[in-house]
Amino acid sequence: MKIFGGKRRLKSNSALAIAAGCAVAFMFIATVISIGIYQQRMDEAKKLLVEAEYEQYDSYVIMISSNDSSDFWQDVYKSAKEYGAEQGVYVDMLSTSIDKSYSKAEYMEMAIESNCDAILLEGDDSPETAEMVAKAKHADIPVFTLESDIDMANRVSYIGANSYTIASLYGESLIENLAKQKKVMVLAGNTVNPTEASAFVNNMQSALDGRELPNGNLDFEVRTVESKDAFANEEYIQNLFKENDLAPVVICLDQESTESFYQAMIDYNKVGQIMLLGSNVSPTILTGIKQGVILSTVYVDAQSIGVSAAEAYIEYRDAGYVSDYISVDANVIDATNIDEAMEEVENE
Repeated sequence: MKIFGGKRRLKSNSALAIAAGCAVAFMFIATVISIGIYQQRMDEAKKLLVEAEYEQYDSYVIMISSNDSSDFWQDVYKSAKEYGAEQGVYVDMLSTSIDKSYSKAEYMEMAIESNCDAILLEGDDSPETAEMVAKAKHADIPVFTLESDIDMANRVSYIGANSYTIASLYGESLIENLAKQKKVMVLAGNTVNPTEASAFVNNMQSALDGRELPNGNLDFEVRTVESKDAFANEEYIQNLFKENDLAPVVICLDQESTESFYQAMIDYNKVGQIMLLGSNVSPTILTGIKQGVILSTVYVDAQSIGVSAAEAYIEYRDAGYVSDYISVDANVIDATNIDEAMEEVENE
């Protein structure tokens, strides 16, 4: 019996040894793959810099946003690139140069590794972004934030509209159209951080303070989409309508949520029952205003942000300093100027 027992222990020890060996091999292979992927990203970043130098530009600047494919950020990029080219600055958006999609933090890492001359960044409040901006500063790469700001300690300048001004524009649209509505849902898609949404409500309340409203002070409720999945905003809004979890007034703080909410109002026959105020400009949003489904939209001119960002970098490069805040105007499109706005888009 002892002999048989010894054989069982031998077999058991052999199995454990094999399992341990497999685990070590797996970890080794995973590490090699991770290093390979990281090195590939770094090689791609370095190639981008070589291409920029080949074109004989004086400076190489990288722009990074949370949604490079959106109409807004494409317009910002185009205007920055065109203005920069006139001044000897090559402005690049990494996602347009690399086939594979990466996270915002990974693009930041690639930009730093490329040793670019500056980074134009859509700010946010994530720890990953804060870490990468600090890393860029340590590498002597100036960071300029666009539309949304970050901690002032590590960036050079912020280019965007005054947040109180934006809230005031929404406030004026509300005051002009309120009847007895009291509840307001502020919907922030997954490209808007909760801090920004809360700050927006505070600014709205300040802008409306002392103003006479039909039914007294408004009750604001902030809703945020946390998932970063491609269709998260659309799914979240669909669920709001399915569960009838709505408010008589809805303010969407980003383009994708505005478009999704507009379509849901049509699909669920809520047109005329909800006062929808949107954000940014797109053919869909303009059509919604023309149809009377969307009351108004507040937008910051993308071209102004792009040009101002390129100008800020050039001033910093040439003079060694630049204003830490560069204001860009915000505007409203509603029934009074929708025809003019649509004509401008068609001409473009």
